[in-house]
Amino acid sequence: MTKTNHWLEHNAQPSTPLEHSLDAAFAAGPAAAATKRAQAAVRRALAAQAGPPMYYDLVHDTPLGPLWIAVGEHGLLAIEYESSEDSLRSYLRKLGGQPVRSAERVGATAQQVRQYLLGEARSLDMPVDLSHVTPFQRRVLEEARRVPRGQVRTYMQIANSIGNPKAVRAVGQALRRNPIPIVVPCHRVVASDGTLGGYGGKMRDQRKLDLLKLEGVSF
Repeated sequence: MTKTNHWLEHNAQPSTPLEHSLDAAFAAGPAAAATKRAQAAVRRALAAQAGPPMYYDLVHDTPLGPLWIAVGEHGLLAIEYESSEDSLRSYLRKLGGQPVRSAERVGATAQQVRQYLLGEARSLDMPVDLSHVTPFQRRVLEEARRVPRGQVRTYMQIANSIGNPKAVRAVGQALRRNPIPIVVPCHRVVASDGTLGGYGGKMRDQRKLDLLKLEGVSF
């Protein structure tokens, strides 16, 4: 063995699944069955690198306007107001997923959200996936989920509840970045002076007010 060949053999890097599949495709030759198997292996390798599927669809007819809803294998991932499809797909890719538009996969979740907003259901019972937010934001959002329908809490009360009374401003920021509004009811958290506080999207105060009125909160 020459020094060159010995160096190549010693320093060769292990192939990735995709490289292995491509090698198999080249090695398969013209045989149709072998080529199909190699192509299928390439597709599987590409799908694995793209991440798990995350399904989404647009719900048009809600009292709050059109809503983009996305779900994954562990539950609801996102509800977005007045956003574009490209923006939602970009967000899902940042989560490590493969965006797939599917009315069928999102249908049950979308129907439940729509019925709630129309006043046809009094609760939302679905798993949510908060694994992609920071530990602090997760604590804030989980505490917001404990606020009963028809009631409100202040940012200060939420900060006290999570054991961090000085984090009132950070609590507000965490709620404003809530990826799953309505189902994680950040609209039930208001400022200490009785004003509504911030809420995502245009006409944010009116949307928050509409949700609270729907749930029986009087102002």
